[in-house]
Amino acid sequence: MLATNFPKIRQATLNCQLDRGLGITITRPRKCCRTRENPTVTTSATELADRTIVLKKNHPSERSVWLGPIGRDARVDALRGFLLVLIMVNHLPRHPLHRFVSQVFGFVSVAEGFVFMSGLVTGMVYGRTLVKSGRTALRHRALRRARDLYLAHLCLYSFALLAGLWGGLSIAPRFSSLWTAWWHGATLIYQPNLFDILPMYCVFLLLVPFVVEQMARGRNVLVWLFSITLWLLAQWGIGGPAHNPSWLNLGFFNILAWQLLFVAGAYFGYRKATGQPSPVPASRLLFTFCLVVVIVLFTLRHQGVLLGRTSPLFNTEIMLQEWRSINHPFRLINFAAYAYILWYLPRSVDQRFHQLSLSRFLRYLGRHSLQVFVWSIFLSYVAFSFKQPWHSLSPVWQILFVLGSTLSLVLPAWVHEHWQRTAAVRNSIPRLSPTVAP
Repeated sequence: MLATNFPKIRQATLNCQLDRGLGITITRPRKCCRTRENPTVTTSATELADRTIVLKKNHPSERSVWLGPIGRDARVDALRGFLLVLIMVNHLPRHPLHRFVSQVFGFVSVAEGFVFMSGLVTGMVYGRTLVKSGRTALRHRALRRARDLYLAHLCLYSFALLAGLWGGLSIAPRFSSLWTAWWHGATLIYQPNLFDILPMYCVFLLLVPFVVEQMARGRNVLVWLFSITLWLLAQWGIGGPAHNPSWLNLGFFNILAWQLLFVAGAYFGYRKATGQPSPVPASRLLFTFCLVVVIVLFTLRHQGVLLGRTSPLFNTEIMLQEWRSINHPFRLINFAAYAYILWYLPRSVDQRFHQLSLSRFLRYLGRHSLQVFVWSIFLSYVAFSFKQPWHSLSPVWQILFVLGSTLSLVLPAWVHEHWQRTAAVRNSIPRLSPTVAP
């Protein structure tokens, strides 16, 4: 291992190149003036290569504008906030607003957008971590995030189990004892409805270091081939309930199929973090084609109303449910068309929208997505625990409860923001070292 001290030099150059894992060439910094060296900071050649491998073709200062400036992306935050609102509205018992949020845009749901956006943000954040801090920091950060997701899931699941003993919705009726139900959920081999999203993200986060590192080494094709292979296996039923043992319940979403959306988002996010241009061209022809695809599929989705057909051309129930579980290619095309249309919109549209109070509300939620999502699952469980009283309410009262639940999403975001500020202030206070008496 080659250890090198990092002096504080204003004019120095350090070029590390790793040619697809074949070798490392290090050019030592040339001192332009007398400097003081820091003997406490040492970095190995491997860490140097980890930090700069992604800069082989794209220096981080050469920013690309295809997804906006570095840092927080207002469009990404607004979209995540919008999806969180739709999740909240869609995860409540049946109400009059359901018809406007439940796969109303075609054969695409909120879940596709949320998983893709999560992968996009993950690629941006962890790609930047690899560039700035190296492989070890990347792995530690991903593990900490996976730990946070797991603990959030475990707290929600434990609360639901205990609440079921006191009249709440029973989420584990198949188990004879509380302990058996708990350890099945704690080991993630039992994932009932509403409790199958966070475990899936835990698995994704554990795989993020491997995916990002392979992208950094220029092995994008290998990543795509592996991801598509898993997705194809899911199309044949692998990973679904029919092929899983009776004791294994991984929820509605086939993780082998849904990882493709997460990996796709991570790929685009990583390219943004490393300043690479968009792999998809900004073409008017392609934009027009996506518009046609969206319009056609939207018409087929609502063919009874728009075409006046009493007998549908396709079995829409299968397309809305079974195909959704395996992330069917038909639905992938529909989602990809919507994603391209949103990406193609000029930034001037964003600037006008971000001036509205609604945009500030959505961006605020999007900046605290985990806390907001956990709160939405908690509210959904409470609402389903009172399902009979809910259905006895008038439509007006149901709408009022839906609006109240949506506005309450601000609470976890505010608490988390306040906690972050408090932690930042606490960490900024220097710690006094103990004095030693003479």
